[in-house]
Amino acid sequence: MSLRYTLRKKDKGQEVKRLQKALSITTDGKFGSKTEKAVKEHQEEKGLVVDGLAGRRTLGSLKIEVFPAVDLSSYNGTVDFKKMKAAGVSLAWIKLTEGTTHRNPGYQLKFDSARKEGFSCGAYHFGRPDTYAGDPRDWEKEANNFLLQLEKAELKSGDLVPVLDVEKGMKTDDNHNVQWCLNWLEFVGNETCTTPLVYSARWAWQLYIMKAEKDIQQELAKYPLWLASYNKGIEPKRKTKLWDAWAVWQYTGYGKIDGCKGRVDLNWIAGAQLDKLRVP
Repeated sequence: MSLRYTLRKKDKGQEVKRLQKALSITTDGKFGSKTEKAVKEHQEEKGLVVDGLAGRRTLGSLKIEVFPAVDLSSYNGTVDFKKMKAAGVSLAWIKLTEGTTHRNPGYQLKFDSARKEGFSCGAYHFGRPDTYAGDPRDWEKEANNFLLQLEKAELKSGDLVPVLDVEKGMKTDDNHNVQWCLNWLEFVGNETCTTPLVYSARWAWQLYIMKAEKDIQQELAKYPLWLASYNKGIEPKRKTKLWDAWAVWQYTGYGKIDGCKGRVDLNWIAGAQLDKLRVP
């Protein structure tokens, strides 16, 4: 599976808009003949291969390169991060916790091994707003479970921001789910001096978020989105109506990469977003 993100004629989407904006041309999100011409002119000016394709070098020259990243859990077993880095990936989010007590086995070894190879690492928590819905402080207990392990993982400047994985919730109370998430995100954000990411998918939004009051949904939408949508191409097909852009896109859960046995989640970090997703 290719780890090269390339924009080309006939492509559509937010990264095409970003490219067009960087080239100072009409930003309609459609890669047509005018965009191709502008790309070629830029490539010629910068001494790049003039092919009209906006790949790593061209996007990088415009400071909007799209970077590959992995997310890992105990399911992935022991990872050879040296091989993974040689394959072209040096960014990884690692599952830390779930619920109020679960700690993902082997997370510390993954953090230590990844950092030894120069990876930028981040941590994610699998939220369970459904487990103790009757406890008004459940979100705090889950946040503290995450923060305790994050302290052991030694989050540092330049690492990737924390992530709340939103794939569970009360099917009968979307307001509860959204408010729970907002409480967790604000608390963890304040404790880590970051703006955490929200990981979710359209199906999860439909099940657990969509029917919540609009004002609290809009508060949730202020946090950057890590969207899961398994499809080929340069843009996710299964989007939510809440977020108008993705900061990270998990495009497959069945990827393959050197250093990791079996399948692995692969992601794209949108152009010009990586620095915004780092711990200050």
